[in-house]
Amino acid sequence: MFGIIGLGGVGILLAHFLNNAGYVPYVVTRTHYGRYVIKFGEEREVRVRLVDKLPSDVKYTLIAVKAYDTESIIDKVVNIPVIFQNGIGGVELIRKRLGVGYGAVITYGVTRSGSVAEVRGVGEVILPSSVGEVADVLRAGGANVRVVDDIEPYRWLKVIVNAAINPITAILRARNGVILEDPNARALVEAVVREGVDVVNRLGIRLPSDPLVETLRVAEATRDNQSSMLQDVLNRRRTEVDYINGAIVTRGREVGVSTPVNYVLWLLVKSLEVNAYK
Repeated sequence: MFGIIGLGGVGILLAHFLNNAGYVPYVVTRTHYGRYVIKFGEEREVRVRLVDKLPSDVKYTLIAVKAYDTESIIDKVVNIPVIFQNGIGGVELIRKRLGVGYGAVITYGVTRSGSVAEVRGVGEVILPSSVGEVADVLRAGGANVRVVDDIEPYRWLKVIVNAAINPITAILRARNGVILEDPNARALVEAVVREGVDVVNRLGIRLPSDPLVETLRVAEATRDNQSSMLQDVLNRRRTEVDYINGAIVTRGREVGVSTPVNYVLWLLVKSLEVNAYK
């Protein structure tokens, strides 16, 4: 019934929940290891069936690749795609190309090294009611699941939180707690959030909670963690900034909202990417 594309931290976590619910998912991934492990309280092996192509009887394809890899995996999707990605852009591309696609939000803190994923923060999986069957299975597998009628406000809330934490920590080479401890970083966070709120207001989206309060809550809960964008920069990998701060800037231009702070952070992180390869 289930296939997964992408076996990074999120993909391994999803496979873990599916295992607990009695499913061994088919998985398409670029990097093959003999054994996959998750550290979630205790260390457990994650059971998957690695394939080059998902079988046609897979009902749900859970997509857990980076947003910038979306284009390359569209032809591998079978039946109903449920997209677990940061940022804005990947879901929209899949919907445009395939005519169907359901966004999902996952707030667990997961890091991966090789074939080992470690859960460093327990969060939740937020899914639209349209894929309630997926929600039921993940819940049965031990995930904290919330089902909502409209996923878009939750996707945008996460985008704003990520836009406020990730690029600042990546540029400063600091853990998430820096935005609580450094008043200059805190001022940047507040400016990023204000711009994000202006954009979603113009888009007619009502956020489910105060994004500044949520950003500070996440920073406190993960103060000793390195953001995914900082990890990408340190490891000389491409970041998802185009789909986070870049998405706020792009949507802002479309609706006539100025977003200069997000624009500068976007450019600075892109410069870090360019110089990482020199």
